[in-house]
Amino acid sequence: MCQADFDSTYSTDVSSSAESCLLPTDYPFVSLLRDSSPYIVNHRHSTIVYHIPGDLISDGEKFNSVMDDIALTWLFGMKIVLCVGCRTQVSQRLNKLEGKPTKLKSGVRITTDTALRVLEEEAGFGRFEVERQLNRCLRSKGANCNVVSGCFITAKKYGVVDGVDYQYTGYPKTLQTDRINRFISRGDVVLLTPLGFTEDGEALNIKSEQLAGFTAGALKASKVVYFSTKPLVMRGSNNSRDANANQRIQMIQRSNALQILSHHGLKIHGKTGFPHWSSPTAAARTPKVQSYLLKMGWATDALDKGVERAHIIACDDGALLEELFTARRGYGTCISQDDYEAPHPEDQNDDLLMDDVGAGVIGW
Repeated sequence: MCQADFDSTYSTDVSSSAESCLLPTDYPFVSLLRDSSPYIVNHRHSTIVYHIPGDLISDGEKFNSVMDDIALTWLFGMKIVLCVGCRTQVSQRLNKLEGKPTKLKSGVRITTDTALRVLEEEAGFGRFEVERQLNRCLRSKGANCNVVSGCFITAKKYGVVDGVDYQYTGYPKTLQTDRINRFISRGDVVLLTPLGFTEDGEALNIKSEQLAGFTAGALKASKVVYFSTKPLVMRGSNNSRDANANQRIQMIQRSNALQILSHHGLKIHGKTGFPHWSSPTAAARTPKVQSYLLKMGWATDALDKGVERAHIIACDDGALLEELFTARRGYGTCISQDDYEAPHPEDQNDDLLMDDVGAGVIGW
């Protein structure tokens, strides 16, 4: 907080005094608040779906920061749905039980009886931790709200895909949108875990990133936001002749995202949301890159279902607020509908690479 300089003489020039008080160099908070006000007004009463990954819950400092920022967006009047994952916790438990690392096929877990039991326990833990932290953050700001969870999802098994039986892994089929809309319209926060139930009452494992995109699409949400503890950013290709070659790209359109996914051999099934890779080589990305592409795939699928914009952002302190409430300070990737007019056209570039934060360019 800046300190004011005091002078022994009293100035009667009210206009000049008022003008000097409005200078952003003297009061940067005033300038920031004014710049952010259009975004606050625009997001008020809109529905937003947040994806909370399991590895974020395990990082106490980042988890506290993200939940504090989510609480602020609730205070700004946004209607919030949380999709909470627990893949990290489930993998750690299964590694200890089975004595070997668990493997994913196409980025999707084959859910056995044992894995389903572990998932049920860890999903309950994740839900409790999110409720606890959100309640703490809201109370620290003098506010309070209810966090509602329940059986909002009807799921269906993947079954056998490309010769692989995914057992108790499935995809969301229907969502009780009317019930969820009633809760969030009265100021409650709805929390979903990666567990769905078939019409016969059988529990299934649903990939939480897919659940977030499906939920956002079913609710016709304004935004779906994916948090990433191992973020990537996109840059213009070094081979591009554009003046902004190798510059960080914050915003792309849906058609750009589809071109990127096609280039890297990933297609999301329109009905089931299952990720299909064009070849074993395409599927054999590093876990960080594969995770980023899958998020982009399900984010694009959400846009196909009517969501206005999708964001993939880091879990850094304040990253969410900068992404939502500033023009150019966000440090994530925003994917918009094709008819959305970007405020900064120079951010649009079809010739993309992905770059590790703090590292060099990743070639393909």
